[in-house]
Amino acid sequence: MAQAIEVAPHVITEGSTIRHSTLCTEQTVVEIEDGTVRTTYDDEEFVYPREQLALDLSVGRFEVVS
Repeated sequence: MAQAIEVAPHVITEGSTIRHSTLCTEQTVVEIEDGTVRTTYDDEEFVYPREQLALDLSVGRFEVVS
């Protein structure tokens, strides 16, 4: 099971922070599995398909904060 998503030049791992470019919300990556990525923002949890999140990162829908 891969514990990271690589979207050049960044590598996203559990504990990484990503920002939604439109909503400007910062989400913390709490779990990366083969098919899904779980993030949290305040008291909300989001589950993204791994491939979709990688695509969203590559086109700038999300940006890596840390």
